[in-house]
Amino acid sequence: MKAETVAGLEQIIGKLETKHAELIKRNTELTTVRASVAYKALSEDDAKARATLDRVNRDSIEHSAELASVEAALATARGKLAAAEQREANIVRLEQAQAIRREWAEVGVDFDTVDKHLAAAVEAFGNIYGRYDRMQQLGFKPPPQKELMLCDVVVGYLMALPQGLWRQLNHQGLDHLPPNRRRTANSLYQGSWDPQVERQAEAIAGEPSTTNQPEAA
Repeated sequence: MKAETVAGLEQIIGKLETKHAELIKRNTELTTVRASVAYKALSEDDAKARATLDRVNRDSIEHSAELASVEAALATARGKLAAAEQREANIVRLEQAQAIRREWAEVGVDFDTVDKHLAAAVEAFGNIYGRYDRMQQLGFKPPPQKELMLCDVVVGYLMALPQGLWRQLNHQGLDHLPPNRRRTANSLYQGSWDPQVERQAEAIAGEPSTTNQPEAA
């Protein structure tokens, strides 16, 4: 047998409550009529009043049975509604749990990507510093603000992290960078640092300068 739905039971309860309200109203009407004829019918033996009283009493018996039936049906329907709400809530919770499991199964790729790319970034920075060390041994003078500008690169990317993660990093001491300090590593390589390296290489080789740009920071 198919389980009753919350929507279907709410509709049934609505109809029963309407019926119940109508019966309560009818009960008030019967009580009013009984009060108006009972005295005459019982103390004065008024035939018309007696007939009316008998009819009201018969109607009251039927009415009471109908009212009791409706109230019983309402109690059953409300119990069914509570069970249906619990059943549907369980279904929703199960779907939520399954969605959580699906998301978690797929996020493993993202965690792996974080590890790989951060490891690659650390390795790349190590390579950059290794090259600078070798260049220094050959007579090159690195930019005096090399660390600061490379830190700006790192912090600029960290600022693009999800808000909660960046907020925690900021709380731990990383400051927001103003727009004029937000840069990429490649902008340093292809920007002011490239002609600086070439200028120093020309000077070491004793070659005529092909660049007239001032030394970069």
